[in-house]
Amino acid sequence: MRKIIQIIIIISFYINLVQGQFYLPDAPKKIYPVQDYAGVLSKIQIEKLNQKLVLYSKKTSTEILISIIQDLHGEDPNFLAAKWGERWKIGKFHKNNGIVILLSINDKKISIQNGYGLEPYLTDFLTKKIIKEINPMLKNHLYYQAIDFCTKKIFKTIDNKNYQKKKKKKVFYGWNFFICMSFLFFVSFLLYRKRIIDFPLLNTLFLTNFLFKNNNSNNHENDDNFDGFGGGGHFGGGGSSGTW
Repeated sequence: MRKIIQIIIIISFYINLVQGQFYLPDAPKKIYPVQDYAGVLSKIQIEKLNQKLVLYSKKTSTEILISIIQDLHGEDPNFLAAKWGERWKIGKFHKNNGIVILLSINDKKISIQNGYGLEPYLTDFLTKKIIKEINPMLKNHLYYQAIDFCTKKIFKTIDNKNYQKKKKKKVFYGWNFFICMSFLFFVSFLLYRKRIIDFPLLNTLFLTNFLFKNNNSNNHENDDNFDGFGGGGHFGGGGSSGTW
């Protein structure tokens, strides 16, 4: 009788062990930002979020993955979100600027985890604050609105932290451009005074350079190619979770 009880306990233990484990899906060949395994978002909503997050990744190189699952199967949401980001290599290599927003519908839990590179900007306190703000939306099953608001807050948080750096870089590049153009103009003026080049040629050189520079810049900005997420970021840079 005792052996039978022991066998039943062992079987029950392994059944609970299997049930309490969430198996991460394999990364698709092309990773898009939104992965809705619970089917709570419409196709239009997924497309809108994908467009926004892809565009943001092109501008900043920061990759944000939205993973929506039906059940955690007993897993810790913070551990699972970080593990997901690590396994799928969300973020750019050496920058570690990936973010995973994980929602479990049945458990009513959410976790925001980020890579090491974003730790100084997206702190545990700020992610906790964002989760608190979207809590009413999640309670009312407004998942798209909650995710949209959450990503906007993340954009704003990271952009505000990087504002001073960007401003300094713009001033630095502006002075470099001014000095180079001044030097080029001075040399060209001397060549013109010595009649080595004429004024029409001088004007053509400056105008052509300006037009080509603008044209190349526009072509780069309008580049719509998207190779998918997964550059090789590492996770463990912090984050938080909450329930609704």
